[in-house]
Amino acid sequence: MKILLIDDKAQVRDSLKPVLKKLAYRNEDILEAGCNQQAVQLIAAHQPDIIVTDAKLLLLSGELLAGRDSCPHSRIIVTSSHEFVLDAFCRGGMDSLQKPIDEGKLEDLLRVGAV
Repeated sequence: MKILLIDDKAQVRDSLKPVLKKLAYRNEDILEAGCNQQAVQLIAAHQPDIIVTDAKLLLLSGELLAGRDSCPHSRIIVTSSHEFVLDAFCRGGMDSLQKPIDEGKLEDLLRVGAV
């Protein structure tokens, strides 16, 4: 399972990475990126199964949503410290978590979609 973790803050990525690594199902190395063009390139190049991304990437770069055809099977989990932002993404069928992220909630959310 390929996982891409996107957030501008390295400390956020560092805190979430162990949660993603201890999932009950196998996963490959977890790729990381800031909310920038590198993230969009990693999505295109690796076709991750799960993308955990700060809403900032989706707000700054419509490429991820507009280019949904390039990653139609990716499950996207949006994170933000602003509840109103998360509500908008939830209406679009994406999962969401409010920051600061409760690691237990992240793990529960990921297990729901695990095969």
